[in-house]
Amino acid sequence: MRMMKQSPGSNECGACVVAMLTDRTRDEILRDVPKPETKADCFWLQYMQDRGFTIEDVRDDPGFDRTFAIAGRIFNGHFHLPRRHRYYCTLHAGGRTHAIAIDEEGLVFDPSTSAPDKASCTLEEYVRHNHKTFPDIVISCCYRVRSDRG
Repeated sequence: MRMMKQSPGSNECGACVVAMLTDRTRDEILRDVPKPETKADCFWLQYMQDRGFTIEDVRDDPGFDRTFAIAGRIFNGHFHLPRRHRYYCTLHAGGRTHAIAIDEEGLVFDPSTSAPDKASCTLEEYVRHNHKTFPDIVISCCYRVRSDRG
């Protein structure tokens, strides 16, 4: 997966995450989707599904661990996602929502301009680091994204 960064000061994280997960560019997504900063997760998930991707809520996985990892707010199962898949995840903290991608090795690709340009941590490391600044952080959604094209 290739890192795609959002424009400085924009809220294009959803568009960038979709670009990363579908191996497209940010500009290709932005040509398709006017005002991407106004689109909710359900829009982006449907957008990928309409383009031949299967979207699966990881909470529906057999054996998904629903015990809490952080202060009754985040499931342990989110910190143990099966490898060899890509994921669209959204976090909510400090009154803001932000989408990230997770690659087949379990590394977070954060499109924020303030995040590293290379993926270097797992979702658990990412959340625990951000929990220090935003104790109200939650994972709003986390979906496996698989290509139906093989």
